[in-house]
Amino acid sequence: MKSLLHSEHVVNIEKLVVGGNGLARIQFQNRSLVVFVPLAAPNEKVKIKIIHIEKNHLLAEITEIIEPSLARREPPCEYFKPCGGCCWQHITETEQIRQKEQILTDLLNKFVPQALFELLPTIASEKNFNYRNRIQLKQFGQELGYFKKSSHQIVDISKCLIAENEISEQIPKIKAQLRPADEVKKFEFRINHLGQFEHYPIGNDGEGLSFSQVNTNVNEKLVLKVVELVALTNPSFLTELYAGAGNFTFPLLSGLQNLSIESAELNSKLTAYTTKKLTELKLQKRLFAFTADCESFCNRRPLSKEFVLLDPPRSGCSQDVINKIIRTGSENILYLSCHPAYLARDLKSIFAACPEYKIKYLQIFDMFPQTDHFETLVLLSRH
Repeated sequence: MKSLLHSEHVVNIEKLVVGGNGLARIQFQNRSLVVFVPLAAPNEKVKIKIIHIEKNHLLAEITEIIEPSLARREPPCEYFKPCGGCCWQHITETEQIRQKEQILTDLLNKFVPQALFELLPTIASEKNFNYRNRIQLKQFGQELGYFKKSSHQIVDISKCLIAENEISEQIPKIKAQLRPADEVKKFEFRINHLGQFEHYPIGNDGEGLSFSQVNTNVNEKLVLKVVELVALTNPSFLTELYAGAGNFTFPLLSGLQNLSIESAELNSKLTAYTTKKLTELKLQKRLFAFTADCESFCNRRPLSKEFVLLDPPRSGCSQDVINKIIRTGSENILYLSCHPAYLARDLKSIFAACPEYKIKYLQIFDMFPQTDHFETLVLLSRH
């Protein structure tokens, strides 16, 4: 395959995949090889040059667009091509959503072919730009912006089209105040829970002390749906794992007066925020918030047999957590995923251990327009 490096080919882009690249194929020595093509659009013919060779696939760059996709457009952002922040601005929003639905469907059909499901129409964002209530920027020298694609070099920006206007307008002002940095520094720019702009340096974990999803509008719809789905079974006790700062916890307690919750969250700052809020709301008898990694929590505490709510990080749930849920025999599992491949992996484990579960609800919440990222909400029930 080494002979393919720098070779040129004309290919058709079949679809987009996790990571945002287009997928094409070329023939080589009676084999069909997968080629990933950044900045491609579905159903277009392009000339490509192979720039990297992996064991199971090739990576290419577009040298000429021969027949552009009907979904291709001029990217609205001047920084789009070098910037690593967005990967799909060159594609219409309608097609972005269609591709996300296809990605999820393909993964579920591959990993859990035995599962029957109906993917409901995606909950779209009311704003396709200026929707993010927080962003993380990097500084090096005088430059402030995002990393370039596949690089630690910085794309110096003076605005960000996916950030809320109040944030974007502050970028040149803050940049003018910063002293030159001789090593990469990270900053969080956000609208806090009081609706005020703030910024501060953050550590290498890159998370900051953020209390909500980045898309306020879509998150409100997501929270309403979570409360609605939990209310359908009206549990008396619910276990919430990876609880964050209570994005779902407090709406659930407010909406279901007979519900009590035990939650686990590893980030002590987020648990401290939750504890302060539950005291203010006088919910001490209905909410017990533990600062613990979910594996340790599951080893120490009994889980609810009625309802388990999962909102794990991108890497999904650990096998230990899944095993404990299965052993508990929880009637309902509501899983919010921000990475469809890891969701499919976890569902495969769940269905393998307990085939009685059925997918009762499945829907995408398009929290991140202009990127390949999305949230998936899936409800599993044993009845």
